[in-house]
Amino acid sequence: MAELQTLFFLGKGGTGKSTASALLSLVLMEKGKKVLLASFDDAHNQSDIFEADFSDKACSIGPCLEVLQVDRDKEIKKYLKKTAQNVKNSYAYLTAFNLDNYFDILKYSPGMEEYALVTAFMNLQTRYKDYDYLIIDMPPTALSLRFFNLPALSLTWIDQLEKLRMEIYKRKEIISKIKFAGKEFERDKVLSRIREIKSEYQTLKDVFEDHEKSNLFVVFNRDVLSVAETGRILDQLNSLNIKIKGLICNDRMQKVPKQKNTENRFLSIPIQNIPFSSSPLIGMSALNHHISSYDLTFDKIFQKN
Repeated sequence: MAELQTLFFLGKGGTGKSTASALLSLVLMEKGKKVLLASFDDAHNQSDIFEADFSDKACSIGPCLEVLQVDRDKEIKKYLKKTAQNVKNSYAYLTAFNLDNYFDILKYSPGMEEYALVTAFMNLQTRYKDYDYLIIDMPPTALSLRFFNLPALSLTWIDQLEKLRMEIYKRKEIISKIKFAGKEFERDKVLSRIREIKSEYQTLKDVFEDHEKSNLFVVFNRDVLSVAETGRILDQLNSLNIKIKGLICNDRMQKVPKQKNTENRFLSIPIQNIPFSSSPLIGMSALNHHISSYDLTFDKIFQKN
């Protein structure tokens, strides 16, 4: 069985990444691939495109295509609940306190949105591991980049926490391991949890950097602002050692002054064009008509299967 491939669609707001991800989902469905299209964008654009009310429960809209809308607030609550339980398990003496009130305010903390989306992503990868493709319609640029940066940033902090915990060991002369029946068991639950989290984020970082498992597509329009932001996205992803699979140029207007030297600026990156549509690409009929009218296969950026 082929391993699940994850396809991320990101780009400047309004460029058409939701439309592009919807079109590719239908193309893959027609090839008989099992696909989950997950929207991480609170704008609920996929619901508008497919004219359906999507929720965090996957909805089948074709022979082998399901769509869901990630509920970011619900994911934050789940993440905080799990974190609170881990704290209680590690610090038994805190069970006398009501931690729920303290964790409730954390949902407004900076960084909580990307933590929630990363948690949702890891859960989807596990739940749909038997599918062929997981296609993710990402939120606007700033949050998307924080999402991809989270593993590396978290590992930096976790490394320091691990060192600090080891120093506490030395200064208090705590015996970190006890022997029982010839086996060694970790005694410090906090250190065990730190190392568990470290392993999780290292795995996630490896997934983002694995160009066979994770494919990133940046959607843009041929105008000055869109091309400029696309360049910044590529630079920031490159600093994270994350390469993109290809660019998708969505022609949103029939006649528009095009940014000069677009092809030269992105010379080494395959570019797939989505032709202009005179009618809104809303509903299955309109989407399928656009695909068939222009023989839209995405082969320029996506190898045939």
